[in-house]
Amino acid sequence: MENNLLMEKLVNTEQCSNDVNSLSKLRKREGFTLIEMLLVVAIIGILAGIVALKYGDVQKRAKENADYANASSIATAIYMGQSDGKTDEELDTVAELVNLKYLSSEPKPQSAEGQFVITLSNGNVEVKLGEKKLYPKE
Repeated sequence: MENNLLMEKLVNTEQCSNDVNSLSKLRKREGFTLIEMLLVVAIIGILAGIVALKYGDVQKRAKENADYANASSIATAIYMGQSDGKTDEELDTVAELVNLKYLSSEPKPQSAEGQFVITLSNGNVEVKLGEKKLYPKE
């Protein structure tokens, strides 16, 4: 009799554990919860904001570097003209350098409005854009 009671309890326990397992299987859902999705969207938004700030800075520096490269090209054209025996008055504007074929085209400033200004004195060349000295680079 005791054996029967023990067997009955054992069967009941196994049924309960089977019922719990089947319930937990029913409760498991595929996909993500709303909280998980909101967290992912928030993290992506923060990362996108950081990237946007960094990208604007990189773009500004790239335009400044393009202006430094253009100023260097202008200075090189002036040195070529000087080595060909041209006077400083013949080489003191970008348009004259283009006319004399030392530059293929007139470079346009990228980082600021205005034109490149050339200053020649005692064989030294200085190229400015507004008040900013681009060549020689400081």
